[in-house]
Amino acid sequence: MHEVISKAGRAMSAGVLVLAAVVMGLPATAQAAPETPGRLVSHAAQPAGWGEWSRASIVEYSTEAVTGGTTNSAGLLLLPDAPAPDGGYPVVAWDHGTSGLAPHCGLTTSKAAHERPLLQSFLDRGWAVVAPDYLGLSAGADTVHPYLHTRTEATATIDLVRAAQAAAPDLSRAWAVVGGSQGGHAALATGNLATDYAPELDFRGTVALAPESHFEEILSRLDSHVPNLPVVDRMVGPFAGMLAGLRAARPDLDVNGALTERGRQVVDAISTSCVGEFDRAAGTASLGSLLARPIAEGGIGAALRDYMVVPTVGYRQPILIAHGATDTVVPLPMTLALLTRMRSAGTDVEFAQYPGGHEEIAVESHERVLDFVDELLA
Repeated sequence: MHEVISKAGRAMSAGVLVLAAVVMGLPATAQAAPETPGRLVSHAAQPAGWGEWSRASIVEYSTEAVTGGTTNSAGLLLLPDAPAPDGGYPVVAWDHGTSGLAPHCGLTTSKAAHERPLLQSFLDRGWAVVAPDYLGLSAGADTVHPYLHTRTEATATIDLVRAAQAAAPDLSRAWAVVGGSQGGHAALATGNLATDYAPELDFRGTVALAPESHFEEILSRLDSHVPNLPVVDRMVGPFAGMLAGLRAARPDLDVNGALTERGRQVVDAISTSCVGEFDRAAGTASLGSLLARPIAEGGIGAALRDYMVVPTVGYRQPILIAHGATDTVVPLPMTLALLTRMRSAGTDVEFAQYPGGHEEIAVESHERVLDFVDELLA
């Protein structure tokens, strides 16, 4: 289960700590046009044993496009073996960690193999699970994945819950969201938007494990003078992914103009890569070598903050954030800063700290998470 949020760890590593110091001082239904967000497009039940799941389906649905309008995306629907209780299966939406940017990097391709122990524990509690690929990570996607884009992480999650209601009538309207790493970022975005975006559902609360936050504060300060240090340059792949996503979300900005020729090559390569290929795609490039001018210029720094900031106000349901003290992928001080901002804004947040790092948080917090969600869905 430690692999649930560990893939990003190999791509980002302890460079965050140094960088922060440097720069901050089968059968399917008929196809339908994607007209309304959350509309079920197709529901393909998978044979028992697919991905070792006994009751799995791939749900294709309409959701918000990153530049407006709608597009299609996909996700998993997993059902418990036990019969549905009165009122239907409560639903847990799982938001996964960094998997890449290409249309073969989602859970519908991987069959959620890395997530299996955690998601099975949800099923064992009698909860149905929905798990979005996120925009751009499903087969046939018409856009690069807008990596860490707050809005579409949330809408992709909520719209899958909506579509799953049509795919499986034995689901309850009550649901909660859990996510780790990038998925922690997505879960907070989802929890902030859920009630207003889908008032017909009964949203109960949010769990975020080691959520990515405040990277925009660091990255918006970068320029070509970032020291060429190996520990810092482990951030090249994730940073290029954020720029690739911003470039897709904001075609009105001259993101390419902020990049050197080498920088454009790396961003292009990351755009077609899964997370395990980030190092190969980045090659020997350093962070500084990507940039032709400071990110803050041309409105890109401000746009990056708008693109990926974690909301601090507007939550109406309970929130649990869990983080490891020795996390070097998303260092603990970044979440402590987020907690300070949220609480200063009047947002009530439960916080649990554990001794391990990014890869261990899902295991160390497991019982606390199950108990918290159980209370939400009771």
